[in-house]
Amino acid sequence: MSVQASGSVNQSASATATGSSVSISYENTITAGAEASVGNDNASIGVGVSVKTGTEVSAGAGLDGNNAYINASYSDTTEAHATANGKVGAGGVGVSVGVDAYVKSGTEAEGHISVGDKGVDVGASASIGTAIGVDAEGTESFREGSATAGAGVSVGEHFEAGGSASATFDHGKATVGVSGDVAALIGVEADVSVTIDTKQIQKDANTVVNAVTDPKTVHAVTDTEKKAEHAVVDTGKQAGNAIVDTGKKAGNAIVNTGKKTGNAIKKAFHL
Repeated sequence: MSVQASGSVNQSASATATGSSVSISYENTITAGAEASVGNDNASIGVGVSVKTGTEVSAGAGLDGNNAYINASYSDTTEAHATANGKVGAGGVGVSVGVDAYVKSGTEAEGHISVGDKGVDVGASASIGTAIGVDAEGTESFREGSATAGAGVSVGEHFEAGGSASATFDHGKATVGVSGDVAALIGVEADVSVTIDTKQIQKDANTVVNAVTDPKTVHAVTDTEKKAEHAVVDTGKQAGNAIVDTGKKAGNAIVNTGKKTGNAIKKAFHL
């Protein structure tokens, strides 16, 4: 089992500019938290609690390769969270779930957009007031990708609205996702995202092709074909011999019957 606890007072401000991007950030927050977890490579479970109060502001814009992006966020909140998560999996296949129960008071706003050869990702959200809520999310992973779905509900004197959509392709992974939330005293949130790893699909396809074209596999198939051909030929020979034998026996029976009939006629007429 692993147990960790932390606390910090954060006061910072920064501004950076490069040949392709510019960003600014400001933080004046106090945070504290603790978490415990237990598990191994195939299964794990964890719980945690955290609190935060203060203000955070950030904004940035620039180019990432052939993609242009702009993002900005503002948060002035006091909030507390209790979380739990678990996962099981092996061989590239697994399931993970997470739950976040929270109390939040303050104002938040966020917006982002990214457009380029990696696809499109755009969204925005804003909230103000005090709310108590629970969010849950589950992800099913498989060798060729993953699918994630989430939902949440909140109550309180608050207003919240937002939504986002994305369709991106990055490092061989294609992702399509949508999310939305709306709240006025009672809030509902839903999120769905699917990611497909095209490189894994190609890798699996190559594995199949290599297995099919492997000399050992070809030799085994050839041997099986030869054995099948020999079996068919042997069966044909046996069937032919059986037909010939049956024909001979039938012919001999007819000849013998004819002889017996002729002898019986001779005896009857004293020939």
